[in-house]
Amino acid sequence: MGILKEDIGYSAHTKFKNLSIHTQGDNMQVLKTNIVEAVNLGFKDPGYSYTIEEIGLKPDLRSFFG
Repeated sequence: MGILKEDIGYSAHTKFKNLSIHTQGDNMQVLKTNIVEAVNLGFKDPGYSYTIEEIGLKPDLRSFFG
């Protein structure tokens, strides 16, 4: 999941097959919580919940340091 540092807060996005997931958060902890919620809502795997450790995060370094 790609992570961008915005002027205010952070955003994350990914595409998987025909599924597109986008979320945001005021800080990194809120963003991680929102990522887990968005992924679990998007995939809706019965009886299974993804954790942040199972989701690959890819920070866009240019947005953090550029």
